[in-house]
Amino acid sequence: MQEQIYVGLDMGSSRCQQAVMNGDGTLRFSRVVPTSEQHLRSAFTGLGGEASVHLEAGELSGWAAGIIRPLVDKVVVSHPRTLAWIAHDPLKTDKRDAAKLAELLRLGRVHEVYCETDAPRRTFKHLVVHYETMSREQARQKSKIKARLRTLGVIRKDARVFGGDGQSELSDSITEPSIKKMIGQMFAVLNQMIDMRAEAKAAMLLFAKQFPEVALLEDVPGVGPITACRFVGYVQTPKRFSNKRKFWRYCRLGITRRESNGKRLSHPRLDNAGNGSLKDVSRKVFEAARRTRTDNSFKRAYEQSLANTRNEVHARLSTQRKILATMRAMWLSMKPYSDDTGDEIEAGF
Repeated sequence: MQEQIYVGLDMGSSRCQQAVMNGDGTLRFSRVVPTSEQHLRSAFTGLGGEASVHLEAGELSGWAAGIIRPLVDKVVVSHPRTLAWIAHDPLKTDKRDAAKLAELLRLGRVHEVYCETDAPRRTFKHLVVHYETMSREQARQKSKIKARLRTLGVIRKDARVFGGDGQSELSDSITEPSIKKMIGQMFAVLNQMIDMRAEAKAAMLLFAKQFPEVALLEDVPGVGPITACRFVGYVQTPKRFSNKRKFWRYCRLGITRRESNGKRLSHPRLDNAGNGSLKDVSRKVFEAARRTRTDNSFKRAYEQSLANTRNEVHARLSTQRKILATMRAMWLSMKPYSDDTGDEIEAGF
């Protein structure tokens, strides 16, 4: 039987700290490794024994895990919120952090987060994130333009000013050449963002064709191609959650309660840990499903919950949870949506 080895890897943009620990807790060695694919491969080749690696979730963790995984027995990526022993240490250094990562893995005191190993799904998530980023930047530029126009006494609350005709009319109404040039530059940036967002959308939708669950989810009331892409891109696989309640918590729809000595420390509230984009997806599907003229299970669920709770917020959140559970269940079973059997599909998982 091979010796168990525990490795902590503290990632940095230019260098990483590697700590290798034996099964009895003895630190074998600690060294600095430049942050590059070549050096990481070299650092994890020939360690000997059954090597398990522990790293903290961050911008580089997915990339590093993909490089290290074929070279070791196990790679664990843990959530930063669960590493208070490391984050709050008054004598915090990269060397101590790496050793503590190894020690926590040896003791089994880690809270592992999901790290996708399938390259196409990782690429698809990048495309979804890029599209959302371009959408936010476009909205931010529009807000900047309206704010600048207000300083000129031009109050526009509609979106017509951002169209071609609206831009021309606005430009004709400005007589000062310097101001006209300034506003023209802001609109030029916006127009470029609009084109780039359209390209990002096209690339995302094209790449989504290789995932059959995207087309499957488009049949859900209130779900369109973009919403389906966002859902699949962020979830990546529905099997990563053992039940729907864990999925709700990941989507920021779980309830957090804090008690001590039998006394409540705070009122129950939504847990803000998780993926805000999936919460936004459920909200947009809820609103779109309610706007449809045809009856659907989400409309009925909202009305029933509203009648029971007499609280619109609680009823909406309950319906959002139902939407997410239904979409997850459809993906797990790869069965199409049916309004008559929507409750049975959702309840089955």
